[in-house]
Amino acid sequence: MQMKKTILTITIISLGLIQVTFASLSNDCNILTDKKNTIPIDKMIEGMVNGYGAKWYADVLPAEAFKKALTNLKVYCCTQSFKKYCSADDINNKTTYYPKSAILFDHLLDVAIRRLDGITWLAYNLSPDPTGLERRTKITEIANSATGMVAKKIENLYTGYREWHIRTTMNTGTVIAGYKTNNIATLSLGDKYNTICQIVKEIYNTYASSAIIWSDIEANSFLNGCKRLVKERIERENGYVKILMVQKSNQLLDEGTKAYTKTYFVQEKLMALWNLIAKVKDVFETIIQQSPASKTCST
Repeated sequence: MQMKKTILTITIISLGLIQVTFASLSNDCNILTDKKNTIPIDKMIEGMVNGYGAKWYADVLPAEAFKKALTNLKVYCCTQSFKKYCSADDINNKTTYYPKSAILFDHLLDVAIRRLDGITWLAYNLSPDPTGLERRTKITEIANSATGMVAKKIENLYTGYREWHIRTTMNTGTVIAGYKTNNIATLSLGDKYNTICQIVKEIYNTYASSAIIWSDIEANSFLNGCKRLVKERIERENGYVKILMVQKSNQLLDEGTKAYTKTYFVQEKLMALWNLIAKVKDVFETIIQQSPASKTCST
């Protein structure tokens, strides 16, 4: 039960993601409507999604996930001055979790990171990233297992998913192509996290109306803001796995101690009982041997 609580805590913390930009920046709400406002917002979104499906980065962020990012952008924009373009349903039909941002980049990144977490409900019930789902499933099975596990075994499992293939990640084209195969030996979950900022930027540039600052020099640039979020996410997951390693190894030690204690004391008690029975038997045999023969009626 305690382990399940830990998983839940980590997951809820993840819901704090993900927003890089600031309210003072220009916004992308205008991509949701035409200049004359003759096309409904949902029709605009549908048109963008239909055009997106054939894009080569759809393996990184599937069309359904791209649509969710646009929908969350719409939800936020319809709470701002842009709501004059929104229908009554758009204004009233609000979801609970989404970045409070008018910049599409934030919504694309939010959806992308949530899918990498490998938890369906956390990712707005979208299909999780297959590598993220595989890793999450294995870690959750270990956490919920009734038996303990050697810490090194957990560490070795996790290391495979977070390994950084530097040559692969130098080229986003290679990374995007690697999404087609779910093989951590060539493209790990760590590789995906470390390149998601750049790939989301490429997607954003295709549709955005706002110019964004993308520089290592600017402290508040989109690049640095995104890197900070990804770093925090990875560190949080590392912390969770460390907690898991300690708890499962302690559980294994406790199980071993109990098993040894049980075996030791049971054997000791059985031997003591056997010795007692043997002694009682010897006493009875002695009494029988020392007692006179019973008299019969004929004597």
